[in-house]
Amino acid sequence: MVQAKYLIGIDLGTTNCTLAYSLVDEEASIEQFPITQITAAGMEGESFSLPSFIYFSLEEERQAKLAAISWDVSRPFCVGSYAQTRGAELPGHLISSAKSWLCHLGINRREPLLPLSKDGDEKLIKTSPLDACAELLKHLREAWDHKMDAPFVEQTILITVPASFDPSARQLVQEAAQKAGYPEVILLEEPQAAFYAWLHAHANEWRKKLKVGDCILVIDIGGGTTDFSLIEVGEESGELSLKRLAVGAHLLLGGDNIDLSLAYAVKQKFEEQGHEIDEWQFQSLIHSCRQAKETLLSDKPPKSIDITVMGRGSRLIGGTLAAKITCEEAHQIILDGFSPLVRAEEISHSERRSGFQQLGLPYVQDARFSSQLAKFLSMTGESDRLTMENFVMPTAILFNGGTTKSSGLRDRLTSQLNQWSQQLNKPEVKVLPGAEYDFAVSRGAVYYGKARQGKAIRIKSGTSHSYFIGVEDAMPAVPGIPTSLKAVCVAPFGMEEGTELRLEHQEFALVVGELATFRFFSHATPKLSDNSEPIMGTSVRRWKQELTELHPIEICLDKAEGDGKTIRVNIHSRVTELGVLEVWCAASDGRKWKLEFDIRKEEESASTKNSW
Repeated sequence: MVQAKYLIGIDLGTTNCTLAYSLVDEEASIEQFPITQITAAGMEGESFSLPSFIYFSLEEERQAKLAAISWDVSRPFCVGSYAQTRGAELPGHLISSAKSWLCHLGINRREPLLPLSKDGDEKLIKTSPLDACAELLKHLREAWDHKMDAPFVEQTILITVPASFDPSARQLVQEAAQKAGYPEVILLEEPQAAFYAWLHAHANEWRKKLKVGDCILVIDIGGGTTDFSLIEVGEESGELSLKRLAVGAHLLLGGDNIDLSLAYAVKQKFEEQGHEIDEWQFQSLIHSCRQAKETLLSDKPPKSIDITVMGRGSRLIGGTLAAKITCEEAHQIILDGFSPLVRAEEISHSERRSGFQQLGLPYVQDARFSSQLAKFLSMTGESDRLTMENFVMPTAILFNGGTTKSSGLRDRLTSQLNQWSQQLNKPEVKVLPGAEYDFAVSRGAVYYGKARQGKAIRIKSGTSHSYFIGVEDAMPAVPGIPTSLKAVCVAPFGMEEGTELRLEHQEFALVVGELATFRFFSHATPKLSDNSEPIMGTSVRRWKQELTELHPIEICLDKAEGDGKTIRVNIHSRVTELGVLEVWCAASDGRKWKLEFDIRKEEESASTKNSW
């Protein structure tokens, strides 16, 4: 087996992808990788960011190779900077926000359906959200191999995902990486990666900036998603330790929403000029406003930007429509529309949607970052009920994501948190300095790779429950008496994410080849009623009195020719870095079956129920 030379961290972003790397050596620095891409028609260049856009070129562009990357000139699409700008002119040929489609449970994410708009071109190539993400990842791999002498497939690869991605979406990211020619990858939550990057940047002083009892709120607002996470500072053997306490729900809310809001504002200006904007022009307007937003939210923005849209039916420059949007207008839309100051109890409520909807991404209906944040800190889960006793007030904030580059937005969210602090008689929160909004996630993924090797501090996130799986006893049937069942511990209380436990000395009969139900249970404290601490393999007979039954899994496990109804297996379990309990059933012939259970969702649900 080839020893990896580099650790590679990839931020598969909704709006931009980045790649950072470092030699495996402990003292090596973390570098940002310049990504080769098409930057203009017929021009190739490098940038530290790869815009997450795929543009399907016109036939004449393909013949002239205006959008072809040097290592694959026959490719019918391009990825990156030129895809973004050219796609703004032909939105029906553009795929954007591909990653957000991976968590859309209302579609077949392997079905070719993007781009959604045909734009009158019946021959337009379509692809699936899965394949679109695979192409983004593939471009990063090819760009690496185009420039570096260490083959990409021989390196240690870490990819970040939103903290709130469910197991199916995370599995699709892994599948996309496999389709892109990656070796086995390690997944990491984006907010944790951002915090790892901050730890790396403040390696010599973070222990002075944080103290035991601090609770850090990571606010990660990207192009298409918003993620909230809480990380607690503790103490172990006299040293500061870190533990992830909670992650928020998946919110399709971010820079894309702001782009749309700016587009509506500019559309109104066009209409005031007497121009009608059709759907094609409006899609182009959204992409133009995305570019304007990034400029207006930069450190040194211009006072205004001209937004142009081609007039329909005209190829002449004179047919172009133009309107101006000022920096002041943009900031007012963002602050007053997306971050109004609200009281702590003004949480975002559960959403009731129309029975019929147009095919598209399931964006949140409440676009207020402040109210979504209130709901997260109130620990209400999916409930609309609020008890202020459960409201968690952080002591520090770390901002991440391209949308938080706006100092006005950061200041507004900080003011919001301090307003809640005053309302709850808590100290003011402090903003952790030195945040890197564009590249923190990919850099933090590399630092996490070093932490996995024991070369850096690691954020712990042990389970807050013990978890058990139901095992039926092999007993003769008795009329009127249900088959007896015991619960066997497969994940003890406090089992850290990223760790694995094996139950080598017990065998079980695994049902294969037919639909079977697997029952799961949990226990919320470290000890059972007899004061014993459950360990891997502990059996509980009185599970109705001791444990809480969770939702079951129904699945038909693969059966090979010659197998009976059951297979003798050993069990080993693993809690992934993303909060999924994997129960592996291993047969003596080397075959394995995997059951997956999202323990975070159960723990969040339990905390909500316990709050009333």
